[in-house]
Amino acid sequence: MSPARPATRRSGGRRPSAAALRAAKASDGKQQHLDWLNLVEVSGPFLTLPVLLRTWPQLEGIPPERRADIRLHHGIWQDDRKGAGRLDWIGFLLRTLLEWDDSLHLREGAGQTADSGESLAEDDALLDRFSVSPAGTDVTVRPDFALVRPGTDPAAEPEPKAAARNVPILGLLLPPETVPTRRIRGDAWSASGVDRIAHVLRHHGIELGLVTDGRWWSLVWAPPGGVTTSATFDTMAWNEAADLVAVRAWVSLLRRGRFFGRPDDELLPALLRESVDGQEDVTEALGIQVRQAVELLVDSISRAEARMVKRGGQGLTGVPAGEVYRGAVAVMMRVVFLLFAEERGLLPADNELYAEAYSAGRLYEMLDERRRAEGEDALDQTTAGWHRLVALFHAVHGGVNHPLLKLPAYDGSLFDPSRFHWLEAVPEGADGTNGDTTGTADNRTPLLPIDDRTVLHVLEAVQFVVVNKERRKLTFRALDVEQIGYVYEGLLSYDGKRAQDTVLGLIGKPGLEHEVSLTELETLAAPFGVGAQSPPGRKPDLPGLAKKLHERFKDPRPPATATKMAKLLILSDEQTHAKARHRLRAACDGDFALAERILPFHGLLREDLRGLPVVIPEDALYVTESRLRKNSGTHYTPRALAQQVAEGALEPLVYRPGPLQTADDKQWKLIGSEEVLKLKIADIAMGSAAFLVAACRYLADKLIDARVEEKDEAALAFRGSHRDQSGAATAADAESDPVMIAARREIIEHCLYGVDINPMAVEMAKLSLWLISMDPERPFTFLDDRLVAGDSLLGVANLDQIKSVHLDPKAGRKLHEGKLEQIWTEDAGGLVTAAVGDRDEIAKTRSNTIADLEKKRRLLASVNEHLQRLRLIGDLTTGAGLASAGAGDSLQTAHYMKAAQHAGIAASASVRDSDPEIHEARQQALEWLSKDLPDDGFVRLPVHWPLVFPEVFDAKQGGFDAIIGNPPFLGGQKLTGALGHAYREYLVLGLGRGQRGSADLVAYFELRAHQLLSKRGQTGLIATNTLAQGDTREVGLDQLLADGIEIRRAVKSARWPSKSAALEYCAVWTTRPDMAPDAVRVLDDVTVRGITPSLDPKSRVSGKPYRLVAGFASGGPEGWVDERPKAFIGSYVLGKGFILSPDQVRGLIERDPRNKDVLFPYLNGEDLNSRPDCSASRWVINFHDWSEERARSYPEVFAIVERLVKPERLKNN
Repeated sequence: MSPARPATRRSGGRRPSAAALRAAKASDGKQQHLDWLNLVEVSGPFLTLPVLLRTWPQLEGIPPERRADIRLHHGIWQDDRKGAGRLDWIGFLLRTLLEWDDSLHLREGAGQTADSGESLAEDDALLDRFSVSPAGTDVTVRPDFALVRPGTDPAAEPEPKAAARNVPILGLLLPPETVPTRRIRGDAWSASGVDRIAHVLRHHGIELGLVTDGRWWSLVWAPPGGVTTSATFDTMAWNEAADLVAVRAWVSLLRRGRFFGRPDDELLPALLRESVDGQEDVTEALGIQVRQAVELLVDSISRAEARMVKRGGQGLTGVPAGEVYRGAVAVMMRVVFLLFAEERGLLPADNELYAEAYSAGRLYEMLDERRRAEGEDALDQTTAGWHRLVALFHAVHGGVNHPLLKLPAYDGSLFDPSRFHWLEAVPEGADGTNGDTTGTADNRTPLLPIDDRTVLHVLEAVQFVVVNKERRKLTFRALDVEQIGYVYEGLLSYDGKRAQDTVLGLIGKPGLEHEVSLTELETLAAPFGVGAQSPPGRKPDLPGLAKKLHERFKDPRPPATATKMAKLLILSDEQTHAKARHRLRAACDGDFALAERILPFHGLLREDLRGLPVVIPEDALYVTESRLRKNSGTHYTPRALAQQVAEGALEPLVYRPGPLQTADDKQWKLIGSEEVLKLKIADIAMGSAAFLVAACRYLADKLIDARVEEKDEAALAFRGSHRDQSGAATAADAESDPVMIAARREIIEHCLYGVDINPMAVEMAKLSLWLISMDPERPFTFLDDRLVAGDSLLGVANLDQIKSVHLDPKAGRKLHEGKLEQIWTEDAGGLVTAAVGDRDEIAKTRSNTIADLEKKRRLLASVNEHLQRLRLIGDLTTGAGLASAGAGDSLQTAHYMKAAQHAGIAASASVRDSDPEIHEARQQALEWLSKDLPDDGFVRLPVHWPLVFPEVFDAKQGGFDAIIGNPPFLGGQKLTGALGHAYREYLVLGLGRGQRGSADLVAYFELRAHQLLSKRGQTGLIATNTLAQGDTREVGLDQLLADGIEIRRAVKSARWPSKSAALEYCAVWTTRPDMAPDAVRVLDDVTVRGITPSLDPKSRVSGKPYRLVAGFASGGPEGWVDERPKAFIGSYVLGKGFILSPDQVRGLIERDPRNKDVLFPYLNGEDLNSRPDCSASRWVINFHDWSEERARSYPEVFAIVERLVKPERLKNN
């Protein structure tokens, strides 16, 4: 993964010639694939490197005579790029180069137009079978060519599905100079060529398509239920030797032999599916290994601490276990960033001094060489690797200025040595030296002694993954930033703790393993004659113990089946016994007595990365699952989905007129570059910032486009290097172009904002944004003013709430009438205005030097100082509302009155921060905010939006222009347990406006997002599909649409596109500004006249769907909607014995006409919806409210009930 070690010249040796080096590179199959992938523009999941290498160890060759043909036909095309030459080039590529020959079915006249511009394409019996007219458009998409299975005639097949089975690939020809991924100029429908063929493919169940204008060729994959993928090849330079690798890849993928005469699992769709599964498997495996590496690092820190204590020191007693865990996670994040940057050339890995003295990749190679030469145990005794890593961390943060190595200072909180200072310098007195440094070479406090074995495994865990028992070396060039973010998001599920007893790590599915104290395990085992606490002489009952353990650890998943655990408890022979004892003694750091106690359970213990059983001694630090992540219900969002959501929300903002004003995209106009930089975009539950990364990519692209229109020289040069005439990117290397990097840095510093409840997620979000915007010559972008930790749902949304000391400003002014003037002797608005000025200055200051960053920090500190008292008043206001939510008017009044008293003191300039009154106010706010906070819950840190981001909520801006994201998925029934009763009441009465119901958490995120929008605001949010159902819909979308918000685009329900979550999701894009009548509304890729809160097409009948029976007869809060019963719900038939078929009824009435009195048609919804005459398909016996005596007067009917219903009733009672 890291660059190869620089070659050293040996005496008498010869350097390979340049030609030999080129030949060696050309024969390297992995390099071939990396090279052609770098030349292709890919959108969506595509072929992965392992699948490519297994299928094509070497790309298929192009014979010299065929290369000559390529040059010939390429020349013909260049001489006539819009006419016959173009068609000759297309025909040559398909028929000759790909060898489709007579299996190619091409529409006559396809791609040709008359002088009038009318298409000359003729009707075609075969291809027209696959024509599709998308709903809501006047367009018919007609394929222009197809690859047909030899010996078949799809046109003659009576069934469309049978015809589709014989056509593995369909194609479209576009007008010349039309990029397949962009809109077609002059066409009424805004869908691109790729979008159009995807419609056709999905309609007919064909997975592969090709779209071309002659120059650009997009291979399209539309898997059932999956995301559409396109891979676009540019054939402009295919006559040159430099692009030969792209030609070879094209032929390898699409040659006729790839489609016929092969097993199904070797066909291209199967390889694409394998790649999708494999890429996710790699990401999942990497996530597991990174977590194991963090566990090992925490264990190594704990062992180092134990040695300090043994020498009489204090250890890390002043450092909480959670802080140790966060420090270990930070180390892993640093390591991944370094390896990513080294491989992508962002750090000088080709510099000899850097490679030998600093490089993280090279450090792994050196430690691996020692492992092979000396054995792994030898690495336990040395710590040089940790010293080198710490030196690298310092070099990245502070820079290097040496004649042989120039490295700018990148700064950034991730590498800040002061954040986790105990990781480096041992705290005074911690190691038993009481600060005596005379034993060190430079009289400095020594580093924390992390052994080289740990460092080796930390580096190995992020460079190699084991998938399906196959060890693979990772290539960071092939990993998306979003995948790296997902790996680290998994670490949010865990936390650090100190063991109160010896703790053992049990086997189990990765991520679902259990930890158990040795004492508890011995107590469970004693009745079964196992362990130190078992009665003497009792015969071991291993199956019984295994069954007991299976029951004890069944949630969320048992370690293994009871049968397997029973087998694992058996130490079959003396050799196995001796090996287990040896491993345990190593894991117990030589504590033989402890090892003997654990020995009976050895088979149930999982291994750490060193291959030793997981044994955590008493008082030691360890990693275990936390409830926090589980309670917040978050899941990883793949890049393609994040991109779709972000672009859908941002498009109406960057075009004016745009999709809100007209469906005719020819009239859309891109806004200017200055206007792009004024946009304010937020993700209020950002996780590792997948959506902010997507927004950054999109807006940076539009910023460059706007500057091209403004004739900016750098932007024009960029487009000339990396784009065609229409502005489409031509190669992946545009990602690393300085112009693109500069644009992304501007977008990050001006436009993007993020909040997450987990402080570790904030650091992960910073890492993600740094990875896509790193300039090798400049510091990391300053993000401390952009990304913050806190609870997005908790806190004030506008300054009026602070001024009125009440979450309902109108009620606050009434409650505190005559007192607010006394509180606000100073102008709160003036304080905020001053803060806005400082924050504007932060945005204007570029992050070009360390001095720039220091200036930004000073300005941010000034802002925080100006606003700290207002934040305290915000905490008091929010705390009073939370602590009194649902507790009655009198308590609510008392709390808000007390909050106002404290606010009056906090607002006074004469009261100092150190005065006891301020401390008392802070304690009161903390007490209120902590009301019924669940164990392991996040400390409630409110986000007071106008104070945290004052420039966004000033009078001029008025809120965010767009809010995007994937809020936590947490069901309504789980809110109280996960967040606390008071918190749920706060959500219902505050954000939910008193609307009761078991709404999912996402409904409140929807409400909060729209509360924070500006007048031109847009949202694009993902949720579970319950967002449009039941109580969640009524609390969320129903209220929003009643406010005038419109849903402009939606996906009602689709399968989550990753295996990490087995759920259905929906996506909703809304707009605050009105849409023009002819603007496009799209539901599930179909144009509709409007979209309802239930995510259905709007029809002539619209409005809230009332329940037939619901609600209460009286009462309810202000604004309560009367939902008293509107209709009788019908009779409940409690027993199938009452139900009869029409034939049975007919017989009963024929035998005794009186039976008509107790036999009635039984009409239900299914009959109403499925029978043209709305008649009942069943009948029912109904004895009304009669006595048994009267019912018995219908003996034949009563006998049926007595025979079929009475026995069931007796059994149930």
